[in-house]
Amino acid sequence: MKNNVTVKQALKRGRNQLVFLPIGIIIVFIAGSIYLSKIKIIDNWVVYVVSILGFLLGWLAWSYLVVEWKIWAYDNVRNVNELKRKAIEQNLIWKDGSWFERTEIKSYEQKQKLKQLEKKFLEKDVYKDDLSVPKETLVFYSKSNLAFELAISLFLIASGGYLYYIDKPIWLALIMIAIGGYSLYSWYKKNNEKLPQIILNDQGITLKDSGFFSWEDIENDRVYTKSRGKTTTTSLAFNYEEIEIDGLNIDAEDLENLLHVYRVRFERNHPI
Repeated sequence: MKNNVTVKQALKRGRNQLVFLPIGIIIVFIAGSIYLSKIKIIDNWVVYVVSILGFLLGWLAWSYLVVEWKIWAYDNVRNVNELKRKAIEQNLIWKDGSWFERTEIKSYEQKQKLKQLEKKFLEKDVYKDDLSVPKETLVFYSKSNLAFELAISLFLIASGGYLYYIDKPIWLALIMIAIGGYSLYSWYKKNNEKLPQIILNDQGITLKDSGFFSWEDIENDRVYTKSRGKTTTTSLAFNYEEIEIDGLNIDAEDLENLLHVYRVRFERNHPI
């Protein structure tokens, strides 16, 4: 086992193989069939057949490639528990036992290799200290995000006021003013917030609304992204706590690195 590939590198390769390539196959079949239909080489009904075929071939490609990626990634990445969690969150692979996971196409040799690699998941993920990380990190609302919120709020109020002034239509004007006013109130509260939303150090995590949590009491700490329709939110979660970080002055990768580093420092200072 080489363990010389980072989680980030493995996920990047996974996106190329398990997302972009299958989607590319689907797009080629759909676009190709539409083009052939436009130049009268095939009938319109054939477009639907070819499109369905494209989806099936895209899924078939995933079914083959996902097994190869798993074997390569699990064999070359040290922190396989983090890798698997993030791969599931990013929809590169599916949870064990799910219907989609059962569509994976594996040879006998691949099944044996994956079974052999399962023992890596029994090992605890290993992280190292990062000297570039300060003793304590304070996370506030993002100034650029607040500026954007203010601009949107003023735009809605101004647009609603203009519609109200020209009498077209009154109901839309009132809705825009109401939404803009609420957004402006939300901006005002955030802009005047002087306390950090999150504090991280080698003692634990402090959330503004929930207080302090020691590392010895924190379980399953992670940063993850979830989708709801067309919107996505990124959150810090541990125990039963969850706080969105999209409007804060830190990104997901940096925050997750802080979680690892401060926990390493805590465990170093508090050996079992």
